[in-house]
Amino acid sequence: MAAVNLIGSYNYALVALSVLIAMFASYAALDLAGRVTAARGWTRAVWLLGGAGAMGTGIWSMHYIGMLAFILPIPVAYHWPTVLLSLFAAIVASVVALGVVSQQKMGWFRAFAGSVLMGAGIAGMHYIGMAAMRLPAICQFKSFLVVLSVVFAVLISLAALWITFHFRNAKTGIGWEKLAGAVVMGAAIPVMHYTGMAAASFTPSGMPLDLSHAVSISILGTGGIAAVTFTVLGLALLTSWVDRRFAAQTLELQEEKLQQSEAYLAEAQRLSHTGSFGWKPSTDEIIWSEETFRIFRYDRSTKPTVELVLKRVHPQDAAFVKQTIQRASRDGRDFDFEHRLLMPDGFVKYVRVVAHAQRDESGEIEFVGAVMDVTAAKRAEEALRRSESYVAEAQRLTHTGSWAWQVAGRDALHLSEEWYRLYGFDPEKGPPTWEERLRRVHPDDRAKWQGVIERAIAGASDYELEFRILLPDGTVKYIHTVGHPVLNASGDLVEFVGSSTDITEQKRAEVLLARENRLLEMIARGDSRGLILDAICRLVEELASGSLSSILLVDPSANRLRHGAAPSLPGPYNEAIDGVAIGPFAGSCGTAAYRAEPVIVSDINTDPLWADYRDVALAHGLRACWSTPILSSAGKVLGTFAIYYREPRSPTALDHSFIRQIVHLASIAVERKQAEEALEALRQAQADLARVNRVTTMGELTASLAHEVNQPIAAASTNANTCLRWLAADTPNLEEARAAAMRIVNDGKRAAEIISRTRQLFKKDSSQRELVDVNEIIQEMTVLLRGETTRFNILVATDLAADPPKVMADRVQVQQVLMNLMINGIEAMKDEDGPRELAIRSQRAENEQLLVSVSDTGIGLPPQQANQIFNAFFTTKPHGTGMGLRISRSIVESHGGRLWAENNSPRGASFCFSLPTKAGAPE
Repeated sequence: MAAVNLIGSYNYALVALSVLIAMFASYAALDLAGRVTAARGWTRAVWLLGGAGAMGTGIWSMHYIGMLAFILPIPVAYHWPTVLLSLFAAIVASVVALGVVSQQKMGWFRAFAGSVLMGAGIAGMHYIGMAAMRLPAICQFKSFLVVLSVVFAVLISLAALWITFHFRNAKTGIGWEKLAGAVVMGAAIPVMHYTGMAAASFTPSGMPLDLSHAVSISILGTGGIAAVTFTVLGLALLTSWVDRRFAAQTLELQEEKLQQSEAYLAEAQRLSHTGSFGWKPSTDEIIWSEETFRIFRYDRSTKPTVELVLKRVHPQDAAFVKQTIQRASRDGRDFDFEHRLLMPDGFVKYVRVVAHAQRDESGEIEFVGAVMDVTAAKRAEEALRRSESYVAEAQRLTHTGSWAWQVAGRDALHLSEEWYRLYGFDPEKGPPTWEERLRRVHPDDRAKWQGVIERAIAGASDYELEFRILLPDGTVKYIHTVGHPVLNASGDLVEFVGSSTDITEQKRAEVLLARENRLLEMIARGDSRGLILDAICRLVEELASGSLSSILLVDPSANRLRHGAAPSLPGPYNEAIDGVAIGPFAGSCGTAAYRAEPVIVSDINTDPLWADYRDVALAHGLRACWSTPILSSAGKVLGTFAIYYREPRSPTALDHSFIRQIVHLASIAVERKQAEEALEALRQAQADLARVNRVTTMGELTASLAHEVNQPIAAASTNANTCLRWLAADTPNLEEARAAAMRIVNDGKRAAEIISRTRQLFKKDSSQRELVDVNEIIQEMTVLLRGETTRFNILVATDLAADPPKVMADRVQVQQVLMNLMINGIEAMKDEDGPRELAIRSQRAENEQLLVSVSDTGIGLPPQQANQIFNAFFTTKPHGTGMGLRISRSIVESHGGRLWAENNSPRGASFCFSLPTKAGAPE
C-alpha cells in the first residue's frame, strides 16, 4: 500500500515573525555594512566579524522560526550540533556579504561572485537546518523546487548586495531609503526559505528514531529564539549607532580640521603660487584647485580640459608641452618640466608642472600633481643672470677677477672667469692648487707675496699688495690684489675674499708717460732722429719682456725701407733687411708699409709672407714679428715699427694698445723731424726770395744810390779845396782849415754809411734778431731813397714817435719792408699831377704794439683788386715782380705783426704794419 505524505500547515504568526526578523536583520546588515566600510585596520576586522555574527544570527533565526512555523501531525525534534552547523553557515554567508559590500568599488564580477557564495551559504544553512530535523517520517525533496530555491538564494543575495552597497553610507542614520531597502530585502529573503520548505515532503516511517543530541522546541523556546535574535540585532544596531555617533563627532572634528587644513592649503597655495590638480587620461577628467584656476586665469566655473591647458601655453612651447602630455598619458610615468603661459593680455608666465603617476583600483592611470607659478623666480633668475653677466663683463673690461680661498688647506672656494684669464689657468681643469697659484707669482716677488699673506692670516686683517706674475709663455703681468678676512660666528678666521686687478697697462702707462715726456723733450731739444728712434726701441724692449724691436723708415725715392733704429737686433740681420722692398709679400714690415695696416706674423716659420726672408730670420732665432705702419697725421706711411720674439706668439689686446702708443710716439718723432727739415728748407727759400727781391729793388735804385754816394764825395772834394785854400793863405787859418777837414771826415762817413747800408741789403746772411729802433731805420731809409724822391719831386714828411719802444726784429728785414712800401708809394706818385707827398709815421699802439704807416698821394689801390695786392705775383706795374708786398707781409707776420693797406681820402693809399714791442715780442 502506497505511503501517504503527511499534510503540514503554517503558523502564520510565526511566518510573520520570521519575515519581521528578516527585515530587522536586513536593516542591521545595511547599518553594519556602513560601519565595516568606515572602519580601518583591526577595528574593521572586529566590525566584520561582529556584524557577520549578528547578521548570521538574524538570518538563522528567521530560518528556524520559519521551520517552527511549519506544523506536522507528528512530533519533531532537532539535532542541536547540526543546528549549530547551520548557524555557522549563516555567519560565513554574512562574512562574505559584508566583505563584498565594504569594498571601495563593487564591479559586476565581484557582485556576482559574492552573490553565488552568499546564496550558497544561505541555501546550505537552510538544508543543513532541515537535515537537523528528527521525526518519524522520511523527508523527500522536489529537485526543481530545490534548484529554484538555490537560484532564489543567489538572486536575492545579489539584490541584497546591491542594496547594501548603495545604502552603506556610514553617515546615514535612520532614513526612508534604508528602511525601504530593509523591507525589500526582508520580504525577499523568506522567499528562498519557503520555496525550500515547499520542496520538502514527509512520509510516515515505522523506523525507530535516533533522538541522541536531539531537542524539542516548545512555544517558549521559539519565543526565546526570537527574543535572543532581536536582542542580538538590537545590540548590534545600538553598538553601531553609538559608534556612528562617535564616528560622526570624530568625523565632524576631522571635517573641521580638514576644512581648516584645506583653508591653510588654499592660502599656502595662494601665497606660494602653487596649484594642485588631478588628471585621469582615460576619461580626460581634470580637477583643479582654486589656485590652479588663478594661475591659468580661468573662471572657477570653467571645466578644465587638456585643450584649455594647451590654449594658454606659449606658442613657442606648445609642441613641447603637447608631446610631454601625450608621452605621459601613454607611458604612465611621472613628469617634471617647465614652460611658459601666454595670457590674453599678452603677459607671459613661467610655470613648473610636477606630477606623480599612480593606478586606481581599476588599474587606470591617474596623475596627481602641482603647477607652480615660477614667474617671479624666473624673473629674479634672469635678473641674477643679467647681474652676473654685468659683473663678469665689468670684470672683463676692468681686468678684475674675484676670488675666495679657505684658510685651512688654502683651497680655492671661488675663482671668477676673469681671474682664470688673468692668471692663465684653464677653468675646465678645475681650480688650481695653492702651490700652482704660488708658482704663477714672479720668482722675485714670491717672498713678498707670501709674507703679506702670512701676516694677514696671523692678524686676521685686510691686505693689499702689488706683485708680478709670470705666465708659461713668458708674459709678465702686474697684479694689484686686495683681500678681506671672513670670520665665523665664533670669531675664528675661516676664509679670505677679494679681487685681483691686472694693472700691467697702468704700470706700462706710468713708465711710458715718464719716458714719453723724456722723448718729447728730446724731440723739442732737437736731438737727432736716430737717437730718438733708438730710445723708443729701448723703451719697448724694457716694457715688453723678451721682445726685440726695430724702426724702418720709408725711402720714397726707391720705394724701400731703410734702417732707422734696432738697438738689440743682430747686426747681420739689420744689414739683411736694410733696403727691403715695399710690397705685398715682403715680410711683415714691407707688407705693412704696402698695406698701410698692421701685419701680425705669429710664426715666421710657417707664414708665406716670410718666404724670402725666413732663412735669415730663423738663423738669428726670430720666430714672431708684429709690424705696424708709422703714419703721418695725413695718413701717409712714414715707416714701420716692428716687435720680434724668439718664440711663436700672438699679440693680446694689451699688446695692441701698447703698440698703438709706441707708433704714435714714433710718428711724432719722424714727422716732427721731417717737418723741421721742410720748414728749414722753406725758410731758406723765403730768405733767398727776399734777397732776390732786395737785389732787384736795389738794381732799380742804382742811379739814385750813385747820386746819394756822389753828394758826400762832391762835398768832401769841395771841403778839401777849402781846407787847402785856408792853409795856403799868407797867414794860414788853422781853425777854418780844421773845420773844413772835419767836414771832409763827416762827408766820408756819410758816404761810407750809404755804401754799408746798401751792402747789408745785398748780403746773404741768416736772420738775426735784435732790439732795434724803428725810427732809426725810417731815417736811414729816408736818406737811402732821397735820390728817388728828389728825382720825382716828392716831399718826404716824417712824424716819428718820441722815445719809441724798441722791437725785437731782424734789422735788414725791417729795412726791406720799409723800402718796399716807400718805393711803392714813389711809384704810385711819379706820374701823377698835383702835390706829391710821402708821409711816414710811427706811434705806440694798443697791446704793446708799435704802429708804422707809409702814406702817399698817388693813384690809390685798384678798386676791384684791393684784396689781391698781397697775393704772390700780383702787380699793377708793367715791370713789377708781384712779390714785394707778399714778402713784406711774410716778414711782418714772422715777427708777430700784421700788414694791411687802405685808401686815403681824397686820393692815395696808406700801408700800415704793426710790430710787437720788446715786452710783447715773441720769443
